[in-house]
Amino acid sequence: MHEPVAGLCALVMAAGQGSRYRAQLDVDKLLAPWLAESDSPPVLLATLIALQGVAERLVVVASKDNPALLDWLDCHARELNIELCLVQTRGLGHSLSQAVERYPASRGWLVALGDMPYVRPESVVRIAGAMTEDNLVVPVFRGQRGHPRGIGSRHYASLRALDGDSGAQGLFSGPVLELELADPGVLQDIDRPQDRLPQGGLSSLIHQCSIP
Repeated sequence: MHEPVAGLCALVMAAGQGSRYRAQLDVDKLLAPWLAESDSPPVLLATLIALQGVAERLVVVASKDNPALLDWLDCHARELNIELCLVQTRGLGHSLSQAVERYPASRGWLVALGDMPYVRPESVVRIAGAMTEDNLVVPVFRGQRGHPRGIGSRHYASLRALDGDSGAQGLFSGPVLELELADPGVLQDIDRPQDRLPQGGLSSLIHQCSIP
């Protein structure tokens, strides 16, 4: 077991529309099974499980206009020890700006995407442990940058200035701590139904994670 990182707040960004997924299945991708052709748990639940116990606070940032997701979160908030940040959003950057204002953190924020259920818990612990008040931390798998990302509290003003849908990408154009991980899950988000791994594909992904 690991202790929560002092002064760290984990923000799970879940306020998007998921329009590409809805265009094909007309359901919220965060509530869809995290494995294709399976009655597996929802995508968001798998994401939240990987974040358990990592930070002092675990906050889901969700839109006020998504009643189905809000009902699900309300049912599971206590068992998952999550807090809910409701936003009216103009995009990812705008949502993140509102979240850091409402949830200040002395060390910083671990920013995760709700539609990335394949990140290993060990990877989350590594990223959180590498964070300081001053730095920016990004996981890397085979040369590609992924998520979740660590943003030190020194960058509060820059985060508050975000708007629209660009997120915090601009911050990561400067000096960044790249954390090499043997975890392809840091790259695997779910935009469309076919992005979900098949049952056998999960074993393949776990096998890749063990590659030095």
